[in-house]
Amino acid sequence: MELTANVNWASYALQYDMLFQYNPFYRELHREVMELVKNWEIPHGSILADIGAGTGNYSLSMAELFPQATVLHVDKDPGMNAAARSKRPVSLTNHHIYQVGVDEIELASDHLSGLISVHALYTFPKPEKVLRQMYDWLQPGAPAILVNAGRMVNVLSWQVAIGWHLIRNHGLRRALEIMQLGKEVSRQNAYIRDMQRQGIYWMHSHQEFCEAVSRAGFKIQSARTTFRGISDLVIAVKPTTPTS
Repeated sequence: MELTANVNWASYALQYDMLFQYNPFYRELHREVMELVKNWEIPHGSILADIGAGTGNYSLSMAELFPQATVLHVDKDPGMNAAARSKRPVSLTNHHIYQVGVDEIELASDHLSGLISVHALYTFPKPEKVLRQMYDWLQPGAPAILVNAGRMVNVLSWQVAIGWHLIRNHGLRRALEIMQLGKEVSRQNAYIRDMQRQGIYWMHSHQEFCEAVSRAGFKIQSARTTFRGISDLVIAVKPTTPTS
C-alpha cells in the first residue's frame, strides 16, 4: 500500500516547541527523563549523545546539566536542528549539533559515557540495528535511557486530554487559540498514525520493546510505560562483561 502522505518533520518542528510548552504530557516526560539523567556520574571530558534529538529539548538540558562533558545532538532534519540551534545559549559551548542520519553516524566503539533516545527509534527503518549500534557506541558500564512510542497514536484522545488541560489552566478562549496553533502537529500526528497502521513505523508492546533492547546486548535495570501508555521507557546499561 502506498502512503497518501508522509510526515513533514520541518512542519512538525515549527510547532513542536509550542506543543512542548503547553502539553503537560510532553513536559512530564521531559521531567521524567531528566530526573534519571541527572543521576549519572559523568567524568570530565566525557562524551554523551542524544540520538534523534529533534528540537533539542533533551540534548540542551543534558549540556546544561553536565558542563564537564560534550553533548552530541544527532538529528538529520534541518528544521529540527535549526530550532535547537535557535534555543542554544551562546555560553553553551559543549553542545554540538550533527545533521546526519542514523546510518551516517560515525562513532567509535566504546566511545560514549551515556546516551538517550526519546521518540526516535520508531521512525528508523531498522530500529533493532540502531539499538545494536547504540550498544556498540557506549562504553562498558555506561547508561542508556531509551523511550519509544510503540502503540498507535489516538489523535482525538490526545486532543481531548490536552484541550481539557488548556481550558483548566488558560481558559476557553486561550485554549481554542492554542489548539488552533497546534493544528499542524495534529495533522502530522495523523500521518504518523497512518504510517504506523501501514507498518512503516515500528510498533511494539512493552514486552517486545524490552526484548529488543535485551537482544541488542543491554542489561535492563528498569522499564515502564509512559506518555499516557503509548510509549515505553527503558533504563539500561552496557554490561562490563558482554552478555552471552
